Amino acid sequence: MYLGVDYYPEQTPRALWEEDFRLMKELGVNVVRLAEFAWSMMEPEEGVYDFSFWDDVIERLSAEGFDIVLGTPTATPPAWLCTKYPEILPVDENGVTISFGARRHYTVHSETYQRLSVKITEEMAKRYGQHPRVIGWQTDNEYGHEKSDRSYGDVDRAAFQRWLANRYGTLDALNEAWGTVFWSQTYTAWEQIPVPRKVYQEHNPSLLVDFDRFCADGYTYYNKLQVDVLRRYIPENVFITHNLVYSDMAVNQQQMAQDLDYVAFDNYPVWGGLPEPNRFEKMASDHDLCRSSKQGKGFWVMEQLSGAQGWSKIGYLPRPGHIRLWTYQAVARGAEAIVYFRFRAAHFGTEEFCHGIIDHDGKPKRKFEEVKQIMTELNTYGDEINASRYDAKVGVYFDQENVWAWTHQPHSDAFDFRTEFVRFYGGAVRQQVATDIVFPGDDLSRYKLIIVPLYFLTNPTFDDALIAYMEQGGHVIFTYRTGVKDARNHVVPTTLPGKFAPYAGIEIDEYESLQSVQQHQVTGIGEMVGQSSTARLWCDLITPTTAETLAVYEDTFYEGVAAVTRNAYKGMITYIGSSIDDAMIDTIYRQAFTEAGIEMIEAPDQVEIVRRHGEKRDFLFLMNHDTKETRDVTLDGTYQALTKDETYRGTVQLAPLETLILTT
Repeated sequence: MYLGVDYYPEQTPRALWEEDFRLMKELGVNVVRLAEFAWSMMEPEEGVYDFSFWDDVIERLSAEGFDIVLGTPTATPPAWLCTKYPEILPVDENGVTISFGARRHYTVHSETYQRLSVKITEEMAKRYGQHPRVIGWQTDNEYGHEKSDRSYGDVDRAAFQRWLANRYGTLDALNEAWGTVFWSQTYTAWEQIPVPRKVYQEHNPSLLVDFDRFCADGYTYYNKLQVDVLRRYIPENVFITHNLVYSDMAVNQQQMAQDLDYVAFDNYPVWGGLPEPNRFEKMASDHDLCRSSKQGKGFWVMEQLSGAQGWSKIGYLPRPGHIRLWTYQAVARGAEAIVYFRFRAAHFGTEEFCHGIIDHDGKPKRKFEEVKQIMTELNTYGDEINASRYDAKVGVYFDQENVWAWTHQPHSDAFDFRTEFVRFYGGAVRQQVATDIVFPGDDLSRYKLIIVPLYFLTNPTFDDALIAYMEQGGHVIFTYRTGVKDARNHVVPTTLPGKFAPYAGIEIDEYESLQSVQQHQVTGIGEMVGQSSTARLWCDLITPTTAETLAVYEDTFYEGVAAVTRNAYKGMITYIGSSIDDAMIDTIYRQAFTEAGIEMIEAPDQVEIVRRHGEKRDFLFLMNHDTKETRDVTLDGTYQALTKDETYRGTVQLAPLETLILTT
């Protein structure tokens, strides 16, 4: 198993290198990522290349026995490039050009920047592509992060118009697809079409989603330019990856992943300004996105938080046990390599308060010892864990285009897509059910149940697959705002939930959007009698046709109207019509999983349990994410601890932030 650190020798005095290498070996490091921000050092002026510094670093690391992942440095175009070619700079939605001075200050749609990026990538690949210690390459760094996903300049506008002409062929087709008769927006020349800069009201929703598709295609194309160059110079056994960021950005990570050998991910459960880490369900969903983006293939964590992070605001200090916990959560869900950010904290620059394994005083302390423990364990057992299987029984639908549609029309001032997605995803995680993310085009037949959260912008490929799945007896959980839009981002002209109405056995005749100051109540009936929940964000007023009502609204003029239903089609189809509390979600999911024959594990709040299946033995990961409370977990058999000579059965006590790995 590869275990490593992100190292910045250009930010570290040479006098410290030898000591750093010694400490890395003491930790158990076997791989180092380098150079992803070093363009100005490698090409101090256009066409003049100087790799002498990096030759020295790579040879020293190689002599110490470390393998290396090199990053192409295109996330940080140097000052000379921005001065000579200002057209490569991005432009924000107000028409303001983003200045040189931080990072990610380029637009992928600039042909000039594409050419210069290909050239520096090619020169790096010529220099190090056949080096025996360079085992992999990372293209760029965190595409689209820090609001660099969308650019609105003249370069982007011209490229957008070409993209649209290629997509639609004729202006008549575009005008029809966008409904430009509304507000007299009909276009009679391609040159009239804008990028969605700031307007008095809001842009056409179809234009907005198409612009996001255009931006995403631009990033996919730009990444492939680098991939194609690298493949010409590197051996077949050397991999190419990119450290993806999963958010509402106009980047299609799953599409881009198909051009990579591995998906990589930067795992920051907490960041500057956050008083507490994200809940474990959010991190679990990120790892599942990584694994599922590459059809179940293991992924790399290219930056694993190891210290307090922040730029102008310094973030939460990981408590003792946090680094080990977050590492094993990633490993349990498919991470084949862990690289810690960062080895040594910088004394200067924007990230000087991004703390690492070693802080500014250079002394190995608590975090160093925790990482050393992890690496000792994983250097012993990591390969066997990687060889074991993660078998998902539930698929959770995700499509980046649906995220974009919600981003532009969130309905409520309190709505955030990722927050709501994670809550509906978390209902499965909290039952300790193994989950995959499913995308349009994926095979659904291998799952016992599909969760389709927030399915606002529909996809015809997924629609067909989901309907076929339900016709074959598949079980499905839908949530509010299912089936509202078609792929053009038009509202469908049928009673909601549209084509899924006969399967859910319901009709939605009215609905209400709730703002942050509004809420209603939902009360269970029948099997759910005695359970209640706050209803936030949205209320679908459901009329059952063949469905059974599980919960109804209270404290509103539509009191008694169905809020949650369940329909026996060929499998059981559940519809959740409001943003209800986690406790009610959990009850509904338990019923649905039982109907689908899915085994659940009862566990207390904040405990995550993941099972991996190996050739000779299984692994059971027990992780207590609570920072203060001990949690009791009841085992279903007798287990042996992986890292110590102890046997466990019955009830196991997990201390705060404890990770316990058991085997059968």
